[in-house]
Amino acid sequence: MSGGGLHGRSTTDDAFYEWLLSDHPDARDERDYRRGAHYQHQQETAAGITAWAARISTDPGRHTRAARDLAAAIGPDAADSAVRAEIGSAEPDEVFVARLREEFEIHRRVHWDNPDPSYRYPAHLTGPGAASYPPPPEPGAPGREAEAQ
Repeated sequence: MSGGGLHGRSTTDDAFYEWLLSDHPDARDERDYRRGAHYQHQQETAAGITAWAARISTDPGRHTRAARDLAAAIGPDAADSAVRAEIGSAEPDEVFVARLREEFEIHRRVHWDNPDPSYRYPAHLTGPGAASYPPPPEPGAPGREAEAQ
């Protein structure tokens, strides 16, 4: 189940997010897709803000003081955002996923609604054996009825 079938899945579903952080080849492909889409969105947003700020700055008499002040404040930040996005996209998947697994463990241990102090990222979802574990069904789908209640 690679590709489009996973693109719309929500990472607010802990079971899916846990799997998404796994070493399953489809999980890796989906992370790559999501990271690429996020990077592209960040780059397009930064370029749009930079272009808007430049238009405001090149003809200051045509725009309100508030618009000029905003352009002066966020124009340089947009370039910084583009650089941060570039740096983030260069992080190797192994480093990226290790960091997110650690953050997910912390989330599961202290989550206000249902803390699990003993939670550890499942070993069966790491290494080559992870390929044997497909993504979990969507919430409410057959096999997850007990969770949905």
